[in-house]
Amino acid sequence: MDRKTYYVGWDKLSLELKAEVVVVGGGAIGLIAAKTLVENSLETILVEEHEEIGVPEHCAGLFNIVNFKRLELPISEKYIENTVRGAVFHSPTGRKIKLDAGRRVAIVASRRSLDSFLAGEFERKGGNLILGDRVVDATIIDKVVRVKTRRGLEVKAEMLVDAEGMTSILLRRILNKTTERGMWIPIIQLWVKDHSLDPQYVYLFFEEYLPEFFAYLIPINDEVGKLGVASKNNLRIKLNKFIKDRFPGVKIIRSVSHAVYTGRPLKLDLNSKIIPVGDAAGHVKASTGGGVIMGGLIARSICRIIASKLTGACTDINNDKEVVKSLTKELDRIANVMKILRSLPVLFIDRLFEIIDKSGLVEEFPEKLDMDFQYTSILRFLINPNKIARLLLASLT
Repeated sequence: MDRKTYYVGWDKLSLELKAEVVVVGGGAIGLIAAKTLVENSLETILVEEHEEIGVPEHCAGLFNIVNFKRLELPISEKYIENTVRGAVFHSPTGRKIKLDAGRRVAIVASRRSLDSFLAGEFERKGGNLILGDRVVDATIIDKVVRVKTRRGLEVKAEMLVDAEGMTSILLRRILNKTTERGMWIPIIQLWVKDHSLDPQYVYLFFEEYLPEFFAYLIPINDEVGKLGVASKNNLRIKLNKFIKDRFPGVKIIRSVSHAVYTGRPLKLDLNSKIIPVGDAAGHVKASTGGGVIMGGLIARSICRIIASKLTGACTDINNDKEVVKSLTKELDRIANVMKILRSLPVLFIDRLFEIIDKSGLVEEFPEKLDMDFQYTSILRFLINPNKIARLLLASLT
């Protein structure tokens, strides 16, 4: 099939299409997966329900530079809005901890522009996009995956990569699996003007009335930023309170509502004809709700495994299996730790801020902390008798 983008309203909706792999969902993870498949010589069709890639823009777009490069993506002005050197944490009682790496360590990206870039790369390398059409069913008949869309299109493929996101209709209907539904937290993200904060840092707020998730302000520049508040209950009321208390002078430019995942990742069957990735598989850091880096790295390895199976290419399939295993294990550990932390009383969290501040470890921490591999990097940093002693001493004073 010649490379082409098919849009809603095209005049061949009755046509039966064929590909080696079909990807469902055109968010960042679906696009990274699809791009990886075509890079490994697999004929790939991606089906996205929205008519435009990157819309609506659901993500704050904060990415560690080192790990972003592991996705083999350029640090490009096409989608980068800002670069930051650290973070400022605010405790429930107003205590502050500032982590400063002394250099630019993370980018703030426009997800709309990033996803558009990924879609362009996918098409440029031979991929086929179907936009404005939603997948409603998939069946496996004689080892062939048959995908049906709302507008009557049918796509036959050898395998399916499910990147639907939170909805994951196919995941529930066909594989009888789902992420932990109670661990999805509604969030409202605003683009605001006149935040009056230093754009070299991101700002995290642990509020007493937001026990399930922190609030944030991620600057795009010294005037405009992305502000987010998440809660299962009374979200709009809590958002208004947060703005009144912390940013009373900001002007709201636009907003979007979605949900962040704070649960554990699914256990995957890499031998299945249908494999979920990204939010659909819970490939998200439960601490921050971020899933592009970790989810993208997992999706890349899964798609290389698929390519090895379908083409017989001599790729290091064992290494990719180990990557999937180790990254999902990291996400699982982060989720377990966050479950404990979020069950603690507010006063304990504030005391934890105080201990860390008094220990003097804050100045050393930015060099060791990896914002994606949080469990591993924090564990390695703290498994040191001297650091443990300093924390104990700080807790006694």
